[in-house]
Amino acid sequence: MSTSSALALALVAALAAGACDHVERDTSNPAQATWTGVADQMTKRLSTLRSRQTIVSQRASALSVPEGTEDANLTSLIADVNGRLGLIGTACDEAEAALAQARTEAEAALAQARRADAERAIRAGADRFVAAASKADAALAEVEPRLTQGEALMQRLLDGIRAEVARLTQLAKQGGNLDFSDIDFRVGSSEFDFTRPISRATLNRLVGFGQSCPELRFAITGHTSKEGTVAGNRALSLARAEAVKTYLVGAGVGAEKIVRTAGLGSTQPLAAEPEPGTPAEAATPRDQLEAARRTNRRVNIDVVTPCPAGTAEIAPTPPTPPTAVVAPAAPDPHAGHNH
Repeated sequence: MSTSSALALALVAALAAGACDHVERDTSNPAQATWTGVADQMTKRLSTLRSRQTIVSQRASALSVPEGTEDANLTSLIADVNGRLGLIGTACDEAEAALAQARTEAEAALAQARRADAERAIRAGADRFVAAASKADAALAEVEPRLTQGEALMQRLLDGIRAEVARLTQLAKQGGNLDFSDIDFRVGSSEFDFTRPISRATLNRLVGFGQSCPELRFAITGHTSKEGTVAGNRALSLARAEAVKTYLVGAGVGAEKIVRTAGLGSTQPLAAEPEPGTPAEAATPRDQLEAARRTNRRVNIDVVTPCPAGTAEIAPTPPTPPTAVVAPAAPDPHAGHNH
């Protein structure tokens, strides 16, 4: 049973109790007890609605797409929830106005000392309040599960950020190497493409990695997909590795920490990728082909000297550099492909 239905039954019970009670009482206002019970029920119901409204507003204010991430579903959900907050406020205001009107009319009717008229006024006011409260309840009931869904999506994104920071912390402490496919570049260029928030966020987390301890030393190697020529891809991958180095140094990572940069072109793919212009490429679904190419377009960080035990510390959200500095673009004979 909904809360509004329960309230309606409670109000009916209060009215019925008041109708019976007047037989046993000797009073000039036999409907007064009825009104007292009904008013108490409506006041409590309004208080519950306002409390839910406050909680919903607080939860909506806390809901956001974490910096450096993107999620179309969460973005759409936040817009939907924020659009409904005004409807909730209006519905709660209408319920409060209905209670005030019911109180005014009931008190006026009770002053006449005519039980039947007073009880009719009480019932009419209660009916109006129940209708208004039901609208508010329905508006809240639509938003509350949406908020729960949004909070779960936001938590998933936050967990992803924490996992990435933990991965980089482990790399700084224990050494090894990691690939990063989320750093985007413009087509056929070593100029960064920050259309996707995760691209800049990944670079900024690498800034935090580079600043994790004074002793850290590492190498940066660029890789491309198989699009383009072997020579062109090697030059492009090296230019992109240099661009990452330039960004990190510009953001405060000591240049001495980056012991070398290299470009291996498409010689070490992570994902199976058909050769361009072959029947295998034509037979590969477009989405699958692009996913493989995106995986293969990457930067590898290889730790040469890890941090001493107990010294590595990476901030979850390193500061964003004021200006993104990039290396000059490498000559690319096949511009038009984001190798």
